[in-house]
Amino acid sequence: ARQKEEQDLWAAFFERYDVLLAPVSCTAAFPHDHQEPMRSRRITINGHEKSLLDSNVSWIVPATVAGLPATVAPVGLTDAGLPVGIQIIGARFEDRTTIAFARGLSRLLGGFTPPPGYEE
Repeated sequence: ARQKEEQDLWAAFFERYDVLLAPVSCTAAFPHDHQEPMRSRRITINGHEKSLLDSNVSWIVPATVAGLPATVAPVGLTDAGLPVGIQIIGARFEDRTTIAFARGLSRLLGGFTPPPGYEE
């Protein structure tokens, strides 16, 4: 029932707007460290240590719970040269809209720039 309520609220929002722009995560990119299990990993945000898993899923929950498409696009780099992305959320079943918006944003901003030390 709660999920249906969320879907109805989002449907009303997307009657007025094509997409919603939101952060992907509460941090910019960070080094991948797989020495600890995902549940044990920690990250520092604004000087406070937090659970990596709990901190980094909060911005993806609304689209996930409501079953909405979300596309992530690069929008720049931090002062340290790490990539920053934006989440483009669209109406239910409007995957092509979020992808098209990401494509246009990429053309406008120059697309993905590999961070220092990036290896293919």
